[in-house]
Amino acid sequence: MRKVRFHSRALDKHFEVERIIGEYHGKEKGPVLVFFGGIHGNEPSGVVALIEVVEELQRLKPNIKGSIYAITGNMYSLEKEQRYESQDLNRIWTKEQILRIEKGEVTDANANVEEREQLELFHIGKEIFAKHEHQVYCIDLHTTSGPTVPFITLNDTLINRNFATKFPIPVIIGIEEFLKGPLLSWVMEIGYPSLAFEAGEHNSIDSIKFHKAFVWLSLAYGGLISKESVPEFDYHKNALTSSNPDLIRVFEVTFKYAIKPGEKFKMKPGFDNLQHVDKDQVLAESSDGPILSPSTGRVFMPLYQSQGEDGFFITRIVSPFWLNLSATLRKIRFESVLTLLPGVNRDIRDKHTLVVNKRVAKFLAIDIFHLLGYRTKERTEDSLRVSKREYDVRGVAKHQ
Repeated sequence: MRKVRFHSRALDKHFEVERIIGEYHGKEKGPVLVFFGGIHGNEPSGVVALIEVVEELQRLKPNIKGSIYAITGNMYSLEKEQRYESQDLNRIWTKEQILRIEKGEVTDANANVEEREQLELFHIGKEIFAKHEHQVYCIDLHTTSGPTVPFITLNDTLINRNFATKFPIPVIIGIEEFLKGPLLSWVMEIGYPSLAFEAGEHNSIDSIKFHKAFVWLSLAYGGLISKESVPEFDYHKNALTSSNPDLIRVFEVTFKYAIKPGEKFKMKPGFDNLQHVDKDQVLAESSDGPILSPSTGRVFMPLYQSQGEDGFFITRIVSPFWLNLSATLRKIRFESVLTLLPGVNRDIRDKHTLVVNKRVAKFLAIDIFHLLGYRTKERTEDSLRVSKREYDVRGVAKHQ
């Protein structure tokens, strides 16, 4: 079994880890939680937390209903203490790449470092999904290059939203519209709910604490283990609650600054994650000059590391009224009305995608599609293609 040795700067300690950090199965069938840590090799916190939680599970042997898996992501780059070697492992899970893997076109012989990591993760994931008939939730543990409160990012389906809002931390929706090929996009395409949890800065000891808290709370909120069986449940819950002085819970991503190839991008120092910024405020500098905020909002995931293609995002607050209205309209499948409107047609290749003629449907703001669970898939001068996840409502109906 392949092993790598990596260093946690937060603890100044080395660990040895295999691809499967550990798994734990209850006597009764039930929900399945699959945790990934270290998809980016310079983010060891999630791996450390999973190692420690697995050790506690093996020692305490709590009665659980369901199964738990803890998996290491980019083992090569974790050992090297770098985000990635050839390409970002969290940006190559596109439909095109998955099709190549399924056809056998990607092999150890012709793959680069990250593609070999992807091959192993793909086959492990398929094996887990085939093995379990109960609901599988996937959780990807991350950290950031700058200061931040812990937060959750997710694709805005109701089943994802219902699970994420159990935690006392900010939730970020809409990021899937701006990212291509993250690991969880593959998981969600095949029908399993998932979310990413960002615990803090890469090498902060608090990030390990928050990752452990999130893992334990996930087991309780996911119905695998009772709160009484979680060691120090109140401590873990209070750790996350006290980390979030901002009472606002849900934000939506409205903009991404994408770094162009060859561009010399440098974020202005001192921005905390989800910090308020004003329209036209200078956020970064590049070889093309100053980079201004396109709107008033909260700056999200400002880039303070050398590797990465996302300079920063801008988010806005989503009101509880909008969230409740969105859930109600989706449950009654109100989106079926959209195809009755002029300029809106269902894509003949994909029943979950709408094609909107922008010249005909001028009155339909993108916010309307967001409200009903659709996200922009493709923009042209004349049209807009928006898609939603198949299990947005189906999954909620099945498990409520």
